[in-house]
Amino acid sequence: MSYIKDPSKADKIKLRCKDKSCNTSKTFRWNTIFENHKLTLMEQVQIIFHYFLRAISIKDILKHLPADKKSISKVYGETRTLIYQYMEDLKRNMQLGAENFAGMENGVVEIDETLMTHHNDEQMWVLGIFDRVTKELWCFCLPDRTAETIIPIIREHVKLGCRIYTDGWASYNSLTHEGYDHIVVPHVNGFGSGENTTNGIESCWSELKRLTNYYQGIQVTGEDPLESLQKHVNVGCWRRLNKNEDLLEALIHIIKIYYA
Repeated sequence: MSYIKDPSKADKIKLRCKDKSCNTSKTFRWNTIFENHKLTLMEQVQIIFHYFLRAISIKDILKHLPADKKSISKVYGETRTLIYQYMEDLKRNMQLGAENFAGMENGVVEIDETLMTHHNDEQMWVLGIFDRVTKELWCFCLPDRTAETIIPIIREHVKLGCRIYTDGWASYNSLTHEGYDHIVVPHVNGFGSGENTTNGIESCWSELKRLTNYYQGIQVTGEDPLESLQKHVNVGCWRRLNKNEDLLEALIHIIKIYYA
């Protein structure tokens, strides 16, 4: 294919088959993260790699770019979905509590739930699992906080036999029978102290809410509110995971995985 001028396209060019008997033509962004957008390529690059990574709100972007809110929201949504998929794939390929903690035979995790937002006047809760060794945090949006919902998540994502610290929420009561070393930290007088504490996961909640709520806000939309919230939460977890790294390089790494 070769490049030809096309004033109808945002970038004023497109790809057309060199065979004159073939009428096939495509946008030169074909099969890339930039496909199917009315914005110019430079506007998309700015939105993804500058505004999104700096967590600048769409309202503030509109002050600087001659683009409409719907187009910017689409770029933000697709970038968020890409990071969401990457984080979901990471969760499927590993378990927390797999590395031994401070000379112990097994690992140690802290588990807790937090109220993240509301949707149609309904509370939306998130389950967090924090690994004390790796400092990794995995989060799962919950349809409810029952044991029937929470325990299968723990079984899938926490190595059997490791030590788990939780508060006294009844849904955790069966963890010992599930094969974990379960220690309850009553929150009557705080979050515990020394080894018997859930301070790690509580600190994660503060950080995660800052990375999701404070900068961009959480807008639960679409037919599946839980998936919509999970996308926002996964982006927050991704920002936390890469807080000491170059976010630009981290995002390019994800794009290479899914658009290679």
